[in-house]
Amino acid sequence: MRIKEEFKKLGYFWLSSAPREKVPGTLSISDGGTIELEIVRQFERRTPFGGVGFGGGGKRIVGHIENNKIVTLDDCFYKRIGGGIGISKSLIHVGRVFIGVKYDEGEIPLFNSLTCSVEGIDEWVGISGIEFDLQHEERATTISYQRPAEVELNLGNGMQLLITFSLGARLSRIKEARISQKTYFTLISQEARELDNFTSVVRKITNFLCFAMDQTVSLDSMSATSDNLHQDIGEGKTGTIPIDIYYPSWPYSKDEPDTNESKLFEFKEIQNDAGRIISNWIEAYEQIAPTFNLYFLAKMGMQTYLEERFMALVQGLEAYHRRTSDEKRMDEAEFKELIDDLIDRCPQKRKEWLKGKLRYGNEVSLRHRLKNLIEPFEDVIAEWQKPKGLIDKIVNTRNYLTHYDLSLESKAAKDEELWPLCLKMELLLQLHFLRLIGFSYEQIDSLLANSIPLRRKLGLL
Repeated sequence: MRIKEEFKKLGYFWLSSAPREKVPGTLSISDGGTIELEIVRQFERRTPFGGVGFGGGGKRIVGHIENNKIVTLDDCFYKRIGGGIGISKSLIHVGRVFIGVKYDEGEIPLFNSLTCSVEGIDEWVGISGIEFDLQHEERATTISYQRPAEVELNLGNGMQLLITFSLGARLSRIKEARISQKTYFTLISQEARELDNFTSVVRKITNFLCFAMDQTVSLDSMSATSDNLHQDIGEGKTGTIPIDIYYPSWPYSKDEPDTNESKLFEFKEIQNDAGRIISNWIEAYEQIAPTFNLYFLAKMGMQTYLEERFMALVQGLEAYHRRTSDEKRMDEAEFKELIDDLIDRCPQKRKEWLKGKLRYGNEVSLRHRLKNLIEPFEDVIAEWQKPKGLIDKIVNTRNYLTHYDLSLESKAAKDEELWPLCLKMELLLQLHFLRLIGFSYEQIDSLLANSIPLRRKLGLL
């Protein structure tokens, strides 16, 4: 989670199961969503909050911080326990923070809606209600704002996804008037759900934006509401209480993205079919979650060496083919018959060794998998490299980095060869992701002709 402004609040904190034992402390949330609570205590024989590790497992802490706000801290455990004579400090890790609500020990937070913002969402959605009219002759400028209509998308998982908009305004009587619009995703569920149920979907949608924008973007705000939590909003009316939520969400990159960079595709290119495409992306996790994880691991640049990025991508390609194809070297019944016959003929002391060697004997080779993955896009790939040459280079490099066989060293990609090879593997995964979520071959051809990120990977820019 991107935290652009320092969050450090003084307050009093106590275990939700022991409300009379309050201690002063400071709640801090740093960029990335790391949350810590530092408490001050007078030395005594037992630690505050019930002892080391709170007696086992993560605990719930309640607090009252600056600006008269109540907070609930979940999944808490000690990182450091203060000791010595006099005043000492203890440091507590916090899994997530709910601001604006107090939950009792054992109470499960349930929500009906969750609203979040992701870096680059304004630029990707590209819908604005701001208009201005510059009148040169009258030396006048008129700026107006009409909130855009919400975009409603059904996800098919019992949730509805809304793209919503809010207005921010700033006025200086002397020299400045400013309005700004912010775009949000809002997930709505008729049935109250636990937070993890929402954040699981949010992570997948955030990853979808990372894919569409061809860079790592992070959550930068999150709030939720529950039909069971209301407040007085005046004139005899009540409204749901917005609860701000912080936690170390994923994906996250220390470097902020340039959201004005060219994108793989934008919302306007899918808006007539956005619900189906995003639903397809979410549903794809049931089938190819390992491939998505490896792809985003490579995209975030978490690896120290380029060889590690290469291995993540080649494993992603292999996992994708394995999860989307049931192709084997031979019929399963025929293979089992062959295995049984070989094991029967094998000396007793070598049987277990042989079983291990033959366990994956019916799997097709990496070379075969790559050939099948490239085939639907062979015409595209042939523009910048012969498919056989690309397959040879990937296979030889994977085998060398796996076994470090000296006979393969001269055939493997090294140094300056690795980066363009990684880009081509990344492109191959992206092409298959586009097909998986519902892009036609004609739409992909259009993207290849117009998308700057794709054309870069093709070596055309």
